[in-house]
Amino acid sequence: MSTDWNLIEVAESYEDYEPVRERAFGWPVLFEQAGLARSRTVLDYGAGTGRVAEEILRSHDVSVIAADRSPSMLKVAQRKRQDPRITYQLIGADQRLELPDGEIDAAISTFVFVCIPDTEVVQTIVSEVYRVLRPGATYAMLDVNPDSVGVPFDIGRYGEPGRKYEAGEAIEMRLARPGGESVSLVDYHWPKDVHLGRLRTAGFREVGVVEPTLPAEYDGPGLDRMPVERTSPPYVIYTAVK
Repeated sequence: MSTDWNLIEVAESYEDYEPVRERAFGWPVLFEQAGLARSRTVLDYGAGTGRVAEEILRSHDVSVIAADRSPSMLKVAQRKRQDPRITYQLIGADQRLELPDGEIDAAISTFVFVCIPDTEVVQTIVSEVYRVLRPGATYAMLDVNPDSVGVPFDIGRYGEPGRKYEAGEAIEMRLARPGGESVSLVDYHWPKDVHLGRLRTAGFREVGVVEPTLPAEYDGPGLDRMPVERTSPPYVIYTAVK
């Protein structure tokens, strides 16, 4: 059974999740890989409740187009994050954006494709991002590392230990929330070579992966809860240049 991201209660539950790891070593590496420091306009495809767009604006002088397919996600985003530098856009049923060709300086996605079981839909999205990027711009995608199945991270666990998941197979992700509760999401398992192939099919070049871990010098929030993250990468960042 899939997670219905169109439900307002799902959007609000997701907003309750505290992204300590993402802030520590996920988002900073994603922004660097996407070349946000060299950009003026950034597309956040699959922006959810706008938390990543907000984080971008803390450290970069850019404008962000925060696009999502879920009206409920955007409703929460517009209620909580009303920065005039963020423009919210509802993605159409055909995955199309209301943007001209070659207008965007950089694009990111965070935990988008792990939520989609249909390989044709994913390919359409990747091709649409390619369309709106200017030549030479970078697309960086942060996702759950498919090689981290069963690893006991602080955030919870992705899938069952010792089990092999096929491409596109449903897999449970449990996210920790304040108060010790957790929210269970149904994700979909996509091996790295599948995403790399999709990027190449769309026309991207210089396709690669980065697997960040918690830096040795990190001394911020949650440090005592993230020993596994120092050696096992919970995330993978796919990078590609138009």
